[in-house]
Amino acid sequence: MGSSTSRTACQAKALLARLSLSLPVALVTCSSPLLLATGAANADQSAKCALSEDIVIAVEDSFFPYAGLYQEELRGFAVDLVNAAFSAEGCSVTLNVMPYNRCVREVTQGRQLGCFNTTGSDENRRNYIFHQTPLFYGKVLIYSHPENTTEFHPDFFKNKTFSVVRGYTYTDAFDADETIMKVEVDSDLQTLALTAKGRTDYAVVYEKVAAFHISNSQNFISPPPVAIHELARLGLFVSFSKNTPERSQSVAALLDRGLNAIREDGTYHRIEATWDEWLQHGLKDGQPAPHWKSGQNAR
Repeated sequence: MGSSTSRTACQAKALLARLSLSLPVALVTCSSPLLLATGAANADQSAKCALSEDIVIAVEDSFFPYAGLYQEELRGFAVDLVNAAFSAEGCSVTLNVMPYNRCVREVTQGRQLGCFNTTGSDENRRNYIFHQTPLFYGKVLIYSHPENTTEFHPDFFKNKTFSVVRGYTYTDAFDADETIMKVEVDSDLQTLALTAKGRTDYAVVYEKVAAFHISNSQNFISPPPVAIHELARLGLFVSFSKNTPERSQSVAALLDRGLNAIREDGTYHRIEATWDEWLQHGLKDGQPAPHWKSGQNAR
């Protein structure tokens, strides 16, 4: 109808059509097939699972270091937390790995019981069942080209371009504002690369995700963008299907109990500290990503 919203959407599409980045195919595709994670957590033998049915949930494949495929293996801080929490309740969990868009779509359709990592936005809470305690909190930051020294101002949302990951939710206000010119791409690697090359003004990325990509993909993200503004601090959850409310609520409650247990016994802190250490030092030194196993500290 010629509205400002439709014009903005057309401008964003036109801008994206002009963008061309030579990124590895494996990093930009979002059509990879479902993978069954082989490293399902073994239950803590000192506890007995309250649920008789196997717990199978989906996990996104490209939100590393929270969750994703790293060197062809499922790894991530959130992956370790989910495994440890269920294990604390004596339960094993199998994780189906897939792109985020597919992950949430299959939960909506009832084909998957749950998916992580999902924000607790108003829209998501209308669509899914949530546990009470977030897996973790993450900072969503706005990154700019290092030569852009202008202090960020909210008015920039009206006339600047922001690269975001297609299907991700950030804040309710940011997501709902169709006047913001959002350039949607398939991964955070691309959001940062676009800003590094000056093809978008800003990239909206979780802090630790940006730290990983900037350190691990210097050939593609150069010069490295810098964080200039905090958009939000968000809790990330496993979102459960409303198609199976009783099952979803039971598993969500079980996950809450497990998360409380690993916080109380120090497992949560050890997993978090191990990942922080790896991001700061181990990644650069070529060490393998941490991988929590039942009965062991994260390594």
